Amino acid sequence: MKLPIQPITLAQVEAPAAAAAAPAAPAADTGNIFDEMLGRAVDALNSVSEIEMNANKLIDDYMNGKAELSDVMLATSKMSIAVQLAVTTITTAVSTFKEITQMAI
Repeated sequence: MKLPIQPITLAQVEAPAAAAAAPAAPAADTGNIFDEMLGRAVDALNSVSEIEMNANKLIDDYMNGKAELSDVMLATSKMSIAVQLAVTTITTAVSTFKEITQMAI
């Protein structure tokens, strides 16, 4: 049985698959940009986690003879790219935050 591989989505543009399935209530406009950015970061990390779980499931399915090797390789490559992007983004954000906090007023 061949399982479809879900495309990688950018959390900044699209909601994760679970959130996209159920219509969400409109977010209250709190005016706090930090809260919005933190929420988007958490959504992005959840999306990376979903990609990783999908890859792990395909690996298990392949070991049981239920998935193709090409599907496993694609899923693990997508997972690797997503994790690299997340690490790079977090590292850049932390570096930028450190620079801002060390600015002379």
